[in-house]
Amino acid sequence: MPTTPDQVHLEEIIRILLEQYGPIEKIILFGSHARGDADEYSDLDLILVKKTAKRFVERLVEVPLLPVHADVFVYTPEEFEQMKEDENPFIMSALESARILYERPHEKGNTQSP
Repeated sequence: MPTTPDQVHLEEIIRILLEQYGPIEKIILFGSHARGDADEYSDLDLILVKKTAKRFVERLVEVPLLPVHADVFVYTPEEFEQMKEDENPFIMSALESARILYERPHEKGNTQSP
């Protein structure tokens, strides 16, 4: 099966994020690229879940530059789970189209949904 440019970009973005911003628990693609209706003007919408003590704004500043325009939101695992429990409108909307690009292997028996 031939690799589409989107797949190449996604693989490169995953590599950059893991190398320069790891360790990351989960990388979630959402929005038009996840739904498959992106056009040439669409940016990538990503949620990163990672353990960190930094404040939300500090996390956004340290996300590495990516080869494509991307909106990247960084949450701790606890924040992400709490927003799902609270049915946060942004997270619920994002999860409707969510596609997990990367998930750090967990210990046996510890399975979680997006």
